Amino acid sequence: MGTRSTAAALCWGLAVLGCGGKAGQRGASPAPAEGPVASGRQPDDATGAVESVSLATGQHVETVEELLQGRVAGLQVIQLPNGDVSLRIRGTSSLRNDGEPLLVIDGMPVAPGNVTRALRSLRPQAIETIQVLKDVSSTSVYGVAGASGVILITTKHE
Repeated sequence: MGTRSTAAALCWGLAVLGCGGKAGQRGASPAPAEGPVASGRQPDDATGAVESVSLATGQHVETVEELLQGRVAGLQVIQLPNGDVSLRIRGTSSLRNDGEPLLVIDGMPVAPGNVTRALRSLRPQAIETIQVLKDVSSTSVYGVAGASGVILITTKHE
């Protein structure tokens, strides 16, 4: 019986030492954000893997898919047999089941099933910039919807 009591006391002692600090002591509270952060808004000082694509002067492309194809490292534009387009950032291993990145056009998120329709409704000449956000630090403001990456499209307001 003595060996069990000693072993239990030793385990308890190690657990207490492993916790560190004093009972009831709390660490420093996290610093408040410098300003309000709206959900779904990308801060101007984004860090991480962010790539921009724009239509070069004199360049002729028919579709937004052509504009994206081969321009962004890690972005795959896949033509499906039914005519739809599938976009993948960082391959097929992602947190969400479908692996599709979140598409945001002029600040409005596009529903996952409407990505092809949304891309085909845009003229490449009407696009001002396309930003592809690829890592956690740059997509975190979009939550789980941005877990597979985010494609931000800003159109020219003519």
